[in-house]
Amino acid sequence: MPATGVVSAIATIAVLTFACNAAHSEFTEDARVTGQSGIEQDIRDRAGLRRDTWYFLGYQWVTIGLLYAAPESVSGWTDEQKEGYDMSVWWDNVTSPQLDSDDFYINYILHPYWGASYFVRARERGYSDEQSFWYSVLLSSAYEIGAEALFEEPSIQDIFVTPIVGSLLGQYFMEVRGNIRSRERELGYRKTGDKWLWVITDPLGAMNRSLDKVTGREGALQVRPYRYVSRWQDTQPHGPVNNDTELVYGIEVRFEW
Repeated sequence: MPATGVVSAIATIAVLTFACNAAHSEFTEDARVTGQSGIEQDIRDRAGLRRDTWYFLGYQWVTIGLLYAAPESVSGWTDEQKEGYDMSVWWDNVTSPQLDSDDFYINYILHPYWGASYFVRARERGYSDEQSFWYSVLLSSAYEIGAEALFEEPSIQDIFVTPIVGSLLGQYFMEVRGNIRSRERELGYRKTGDKWLWVITDPLGAMNRSLDKVTGREGALQVRPYRYVSRWQDTQPHGPVNNDTELVYGIEVRFEW
């Protein structure tokens, strides 16, 4: 399997691994909305999208490290190539883009899928369709001249197919996500099938939210008082309580991540 196939396969496995921990994201229809005052308000989450971008670049280099440590049967790199590697190889590849001969599913299924994931990530951060398209161009180009160029020349068809077809697919994904939100509002909860669709249509978001939890960005700390309950009473402590009128005997400390 070519290195591009390995990278795509690892990314897919990572999505499935993080799927169960994917958090809900906020609903945004467009990059600009009109408030009650009639004045347009910019709701784009620039800080969030910057963090998404850094995460994506980090995933690339983690993948490269795993491939470098993997045997030749997985990475396609011989020990001699690893020992003699220098950045001139990357530069030669970057300056010599080629029409690649990768399998159909890599070029025309996996690459558009990831192009769609870039598009959706920007849309979920409040950016417009046009802005999200250019974000998809940015991330797909970063991949072609970044991680992939360490192994081989950038693919000419991938440079165009990934963001263009991916953005069209991403628009469809946003419709799917809108339908999921509508069903959730009607039912009051998100069905299991919809949870998987939520992750599949935004794999980067699923991974990034899980990483946010691990690093404590989405951690929640609760400290609340508990009402004193005598030992012989067959009841459980509960809270919160009114400190002015009720006796407090203990506290509860809860950290969720």
